[in-house]
Amino acid sequence: MIEWIILVGIAIAMYVIIYKYEQKMNKMQELIDENRKNIDSNRDNIQNNQDKIVKNHSRLDDHYNHIEKLWVSSPKKKKKKKAEKENKETI
Repeated sequence: MIEWIILVGIAIAMYVIIYKYEQKMNKMQELIDENRKNIDSNRDNIQNNQDKIVKNHSRLDDHYNHIEKLWVSSPKKKKKKKAEKENKETI
C-alpha cells in the first residue's frame, strides 16, 4: 500500500514538473515568435533606410558636383572681371 502511494506521488510530481516545463516552453516559443516579428519589421526598416541612404548619396553627389562646378567657374569669372577692369583702365 505504501508503495502505491509513493508511486502515485512520484507520478503526480512528474506530471506537475512536465506541465510546468511545457508552460515555460510555450512562453518561450511565444517570445521567440514575437522577436522574429520584430526582427522582420526591423529588416524592412533597414531596407527602407538603405534605399533612402542611396538616394541621399546620389543627391549629395549632384550637390558636390554643382558646388565643384561653381568653385571651378568662380575664380575664372573673377579673373575675367579683373582683366576687363584692367583693360578698361588702360584704354
